[in-house]
Amino acid sequence: MRTLLLLSALLLPRAVRAARPEPLMTVEARAVRPGEILLVSVDGQDPKTPPEATFQDRALDFFPGSSTGTWLAFLGLDLETPAGPAALHAVLRDAGRRATRQTLTLNVEPAAFPVQELQVAQKFVTPPKTDSERAESEAVKLHKLFVRGEEKRLFEGRFDSPIPGAASSRFGERRIFNGQPRAPHSGMDLKARLGTPVRAPAAGRVVLADSLFFQGKTIILDHGLGLTTLYAHLSRIQVKPGDLVKKGQIIGKVGATGRATGPHLHWALKYKAARVDPFSLAFLDLDARLKSHAPDPLKRSPACERADLPPAPPWGKTSGGLRARTRPLQTSYARGGIVSMLVEFQNVSKKNAFLDLVLDPALRATTLGFNRAPQPYTTLASSMTARLSVTQVKIPPGKTLCFEQDRDAGGPLLASGTSYELVYGTEFLYASTAAARAGIWRGRLVSRPAKIAITTASATAP
Repeated sequence: MRTLLLLSALLLPRAVRAARPEPLMTVEARAVRPGEILLVSVDGQDPKTPPEATFQDRALDFFPGSSTGTWLAFLGLDLETPAGPAALHAVLRDAGRRATRQTLTLNVEPAAFPVQELQVAQKFVTPPKTDSERAESEAVKLHKLFVRGEEKRLFEGRFDSPIPGAASSRFGERRIFNGQPRAPHSGMDLKARLGTPVRAPAAGRVVLADSLFFQGKTIILDHGLGLTTLYAHLSRIQVKPGDLVKKGQIIGKVGATGRATGPHLHWALKYKAARVDPFSLAFLDLDARLKSHAPDPLKRSPACERADLPPAPPWGKTSGGLRARTRPLQTSYARGGIVSMLVEFQNVSKKNAFLDLVLDPALRATTLGFNRAPQPYTTLASSMTARLSVTQVKIPPGKTLCFEQDRDAGGPLLASGTSYELVYGTEFLYASTAAARAGIWRGRLVSRPAKIAITTASATAP
């Protein structure tokens, strides 16, 4: 039975709460104890300003969730984290950028890790000098891989177990090899038969696929945002460094290579430098926070449902059965402020149109241009990256795709002019009766200029 630990902080005065909903900070976790990863969520935050928070003098790195105004951050409690109360301090800003300070005290429970005695080949306990030097060199290499990760999020939602096997040894166990104590076990050992397929628990990039002294044949996946997973003692490696893998893709097979007493999978997780139980991450319902649950898949932003938007401008010229228009989310912006545009593509033909929508707004900007030509992205369209970074959207006849965008091919879209015209690149548009990436649509979508007013207020004013 899943039990969710949920802590929240809501500390503004009642008078302020009545005037404007204040941001709400919550913490979700399987438990608050050493070796656990926690998910910090802030709802109602200014959508363009990430929260500021610290825990035990370490800053949290927030990233946007699927809902406008929702920001998320991971907090890793290393298995050596001391028990006792610890404060999570935050500075949050509501939609009007009014700042509030919130503090949430987390009571870190003590963890009692068991002790396990194992018998292995003596060379893995007291290796010869050459093997010892090799192991030390590999340890340094692994540390660098863990602390220098991909800054962007590569995973799309929940993490799954790489194999269905039960645990044969627990995270954090204090191990004694041939009578000699060693460092605590920083992963989970899962029972499995030799040759059992190992699947990626989430999308990521292969940063290591090699044979190591202690770990044997090993794969490390970088999932972005500081999350890195390791798979050791494999009998076979089926990926290579640099590969982008999808969730569920087979990356290797269970074995007994390296320091192992029999076939099993050693699955480990690090959040930055923190050693945490990978099943504490699999426990978190990241789908609910990272995947859009809009009833209409063509409406990719909550702004598509807003009734207070500025009037819609006329559609641009029809090209290949499609036409486009843009409108700002506000009628006026402070000079130099970031302009958010609602982009709409309408299918006026009698055939379905398919569009590979780039998920990351920063990457999507390469296919969009406001008062400029978009940059080509042929490398994305023709590689594995496309299948990880885009989602294919079907636009039926008479229907409209709507999404929000505040960047163009040159960076943030700033209020420096009074009108903005969209030019959309066509690498990701397909005219076909089947949802296959075939029959590339040839044309050019150009919107009518969208008008805004620029005020004399400073964009950085509170």
